[in-house]
Amino acid sequence: MSFDRWAASVETVRSHWTDLERDWQSVAVGATIVGVVGVFGLPIPW
Repeated sequence: MSFDRWAASVETVRSHWTDLERDWQSVAVGATIVGVVGVFGLPIPW
């Protein structure tokens, strides 16, 4: 396997990992908001 092909594979894996991290961060933020609203009974101003 050439270095360029190896580097492209590493970049692809890193890109997918970054996307997953962003997804999990969004889930954590959403869960925190739902938890705070549920625990404190805060009204959501729509």
